[in-house]
Amino acid sequence: MPRRRLLGLAAAAAVGGAAAGCGPPPVNPNVSALLTVTEVPPGEQRLGFALIDADGAAVQEARVRVRFVQLLAQDDVFRFEAPAREYVVDHAPSRQHHGGGIHLHVDSRSYYLVADGSYTPGLWRADLEVHPPDGEPYTVSSAFQVRGAPGALPVGAQAPASRNPTLREAASIEDLTTAEEPLAALYQHSVAEALARGEPLVAAFSTPAFCVARTCGPVTEVVAALARRYGDRVRFIHVEPYDLPLARSEGRLVFSGAALEWRLETEPWVFVVDADGRIAARFEGIVSAQELEPAIARVAGRPLA
Repeated sequence: MPRRRLLGLAAAAAVGGAAAGCGPPPVNPNVSALLTVTEVPPGEQRLGFALIDADGAAVQEARVRVRFVQLLAQDDVFRFEAPAREYVVDHAPSRQHHGGGIHLHVDSRSYYLVADGSYTPGLWRADLEVHPPDGEPYTVSSAFQVRGAPGALPVGAQAPASRNPTLREAASIEDLTTAEEPLAALYQHSVAEALARGEPLVAAFSTPAFCVARTCGPVTEVVAALARRYGDRVRFIHVEPYDLPLARSEGRLVFSGAALEWRLETEPWVFVVDADGRIAARFEGIVSAQELEPAIARVAGRPLA
């Protein structure tokens, strides 16, 4: 079904409701709702949206409610409605990449999350009713595809015993990461070592310099901050998802062996793994410390303060 038709249906519904004095607020053509994930598998999933205005700035501090409609061959069927909670992370508007290029990132300081929606395969539309802190409410819509099966390893799967390189094998920490101020603790151990010792772990596949995700937040910095709090109970490991020598020398982004073991098709990803080696939670795209911390606290056996 063409995207033009999807957005047209949302606009027509909004305009018709406004004319009748009821229904959703009018569509705002100056704001876009961008999914913060690229993969929506079936079942219960987290689904985030970045609201971006015409100047590329994030819409923050809004009250947002989302209606989810499945677009079937014969008709569009309302499935459920849920509030979207706002999460905020630090961000940098641009990065100096290896080779001298500047990569501009979408302003994604704020994202709105529906944490536990349930989806079936097919084409869907999310209609977001946005109530900004100042100004009139409006509606924006975003279409997305729910795939038949997960791409990256799902919750409950056994974590691969990846032998990602560590500081013991590297000449310097710069050989392992493109982070501007890397935390050495993230590069001391491989995933395989942590699994062999029965340690719960957090594996972050993110690349500060070569990020190509549409809404790429500072995932590495978020994970490093949480490592300082939970590092005595949980092993934190950062893995560059791309072959770094190749990316730095030729500018080609080829997934590393470790990333392929976790079946990654995009980046960034963060996986939380319990002491039995099972994936307890997974997060694609931008993720805040506030969202990630409860999953880490559960595998650490430590309640939130």
